[in-house]
Amino acid sequence: MRGTPQMAVFQQPLGGKKLEKREFDTFVLTDPGMVPEDKEMELILRELTPKDKRYKYRSFYAMALISKSETKYPDRLWVRLGRGQLQEKPWSVKIVKEINKFA
Repeated sequence: MRGTPQMAVFQQPLGGKKLEKREFDTFVLTDPGMVPEDKEMELILRELTPKDKRYKYRSFYAMALISKSETKYPDRLWVRLGRGQLQEKPWSVKIVKEINKFA
């Protein structure tokens, strides 16, 4: 029929929740080329895209896997050098678990 609006179909994961990439940053005090990839390691991460904006820049310890490939793991990791310089390309990160060092 003429004038009938077209319906758009969007893919959504089960449960209807939209999957969004979370973003974190971390500081690397050594040469970024020497950082081991695909090995579980303890990191200090800062959350850049929390659901509640009051928690932006919340820092926490985590066991995580990192890769210099932006697409290997589900979340994005921005790497900063010792003086805060931001690396040009983001890495990817998969948080295995958060660690509570103060309990």
